[in-house]
Amino acid sequence: MRRGYIHLYGLNLVFHRVGKGPPVLLLAEEASRWPEVAGLDPPFTLYLLDLPGFGLTGGPIMAPEEVAQYVAAFAVMLNLGSPPALLRGAGLALKEALEGMGLLALPAEGDLSEVLSNLLRRDSVESGGEV
Repeated sequence: MRRGYIHLYGLNLVFHRVGKGPPVLLLAEEASRWPEVAGLDPPFTLYLLDLPGFGLTGGPIMAPEEVAQYVAAFAVMLNLGSPPALLRGAGLALKEALEGMGLLALPAEGDLSEVLSNLLRRDSVESGGEV
C-alpha cells in the first residue's frame, strides 16, 4: 500500500493506493477503517482517503456536501474519471451528495471482498462481458 497526498482547497488530503485496474474510492473517516485491504489483491486500484477532519488529513469537520466536493476534486486531480465510491462509517453520510454529482456510491459495511466482486460483476455486465 502506497501513501500519498494531494493539496486541495488548503488541505493536504492524505490517501493510500493499492492494486491495479479501474479506480475505486474507499471512503470512511480514514484509511485505517479498511484493514482488510492489506490482505487483498484487488482487480481495481483502490484509493483509501483520510477524509477532511479525520486521520492524517486533519482540518475542520465539514458537512457531507463539502466533503463530497473534496472527493470530486480528488478524482479530477488524479484523472480518475467518475470512479465508484464504497462507503463505510462517516463516509456513509456522503452517499446522497456523491450521487448528486453523478458518482456511484455504495455502502460497504460488510465484507469488502464481496462488495468488490459484486462491483466487478456489475462492470462486466455493463460492458457486455460475461458474468
